[in-house]
Amino acid sequence: VLLNIFIALIASAFEALRDEQITVFEDSTSKCLVCSRDRYDFEHHTRTGFKHHVEVHHNPLNYVFYLHYLRTTDPEDFTGCDSLVASKLREGLTAEERASWMPVDHALSLRRLHEEQKEALHQQHTFMDGVTR
Repeated sequence: VLLNIFIALIASAFEALRDEQITVFEDSTSKCLVCSRDRYDFEHHTRTGFKHHVEVHHNPLNYVFYLHYLRTTDPEDFTGCDSLVASKLREGLTAEERASWMPVDHALSLRRLHEEQKEALHQQHTFMDGVTR
């Protein structure tokens, strides 16, 4: 009986690991790791698509290399942007503060989509203001 309980616990642990791996894989193929935007947005609202965005615009390795550059370069040699990012990384108390320089939910290739959504929202507000008067 004890052996069956032990086997069930092991099987349950492996199932949880497998589920976690599946979730990570699905996220890596359906969302940009850097900006967290969905694959759908890039496939339907840009000319180049999701793969190009992830490989060229938001390649995670470029961010790793940049962090390495910040850690190995003399602060005297930093540009203004480098100094700002380094200070956020050094002085941020929370993970959110330290990552505030990252383009979360921002992608230049989706700027047109964002502007169209903003304009549509403005038109809705204008319409609703006219209706309520």
